[in-house]
Amino acid sequence: MKSKICLILLLLNLVVYSQDKTIYVEYKVTLADDGSFTKNKMFADDFLNAVKAADQLVFGLLINDKGSKFYQVDTGIENSFEIDAAKMYSKYMGVIYSLEDQVLKEKQFLGQDIYLKEKKVENWILTSETKQIDNYLCYKATNTYTVVNIKGTFKFPVIAWYCPKLPYNFGPLGYGNLPGLILELQVRNVNYHSKNIDLRTKLDFNTDFLKKATLLSEEELNKKIDEFNNFGGK
Repeated sequence: MKSKICLILLLLNLVVYSQDKTIYVEYKVTLADDGSFTKNKMFADDFLNAVKAADQLVFGLLINDKGSKFYQVDTGIENSFEIDAAKMYSKYMGVIYSLEDQVLKEKQFLGQDIYLKEKKVENWILTSETKQIDNYLCYKATNTYTVVNIKGTFKFPVIAWYCPKLPYNFGPLGYGNLPGLILELQVRNVNYHSKNIDLRTKLDFNTDFLKKATLLSEEELNKKIDEFNNFGGK
């Protein structure tokens, strides 16, 4: 019933908000320690320095009729180990496009830019919990973030606060697929929160270059990495 109500709100708002313009949302990011990042003294200082450096990062989300582009805004800060670490801990590795039914994440492979193809996040649990973010009434939705490594499979909470009054199903890090714009996103210990919304920005983006770009699924990328490692080991 809750999901039906949100869908109706989205459809009603679509009448008001025409997608013949570009929307810009600016986000800041904060990092917190969930107990696992500072327990190892060898990496604790690096993480704490990344927490401080994260305060300098600014991210932008552009939305037009093609989809969305999430990227680091150039604010003139100098690149450094701490800045790189802050981006890594913030789960940002490059520009992210959310287009139609897939998400494309920029990656580096053998010195070349490729885009990793992922499915959009599904299976959101919509709740009736609300809070105000910059005078926008937002609803809480939850999901899980899965990490698979040599130690096993781990699931971490994802919390999104989305606004049905802003009927754009996008958000930071390629998250979206909700009946409203995500104004705040928490993935494990990372929190992206909106600082500015421009509903008629002069900024824009196009995706024509993706027609010639290398797009790989995670399976295809892993296969190429294995082939490279096997070739290099001979």
